[in-house]
Amino acid sequence: MAMPSSPQPGSTVVARSALLTLSAAPANHGLSLQVARVSDHRLIVGPGRVTVTLDGHKVPVMAQPDGTYLISTRAQSGGAHSLDVVVSHDGIRELLTGTVTVPQQRSALDVLEGHGMFAWWVLNIAVVLIAVIVISRRRR
Repeated sequence: MAMPSSPQPGSTVVARSALLTLSAAPANHGLSLQVARVSDHRLIVGPGRVTVTLDGHKVPVMAQPDGTYLISTRAQSGGAHSLDVVVSHDGIRELLTGTVTVPQQRSALDVLEGHGMFAWWVLNIAVVLIAVIVISRRRR
């Protein structure tokens, strides 16, 4: 079953063959992949049609109703990674290989470290205010 392809926002072509084009776009803690036929630009869709390895390790793939495939990059560090995608279509299996860039994942701790001086000042002001309140209650 195939759907007409419409480019994903922010997508880049990762790999091409004589029959297929593989594009990838960043998604929430992952990558969204599209596989389209070169001849008519129709998407290869459906569960079990695509298997993915990232840096030689198999990655779970979730087929979406819009014709994209989602893979998680939570366990990956930021930077360039090799991507191998095996696509089953028209009675054949085809390997598409390329390189994708995974954005650096920022955790809540990274955000706090980036605002460390601000947090330090807020803490100092809070301590001073608490001390003022305690001293003013003792004087009453």
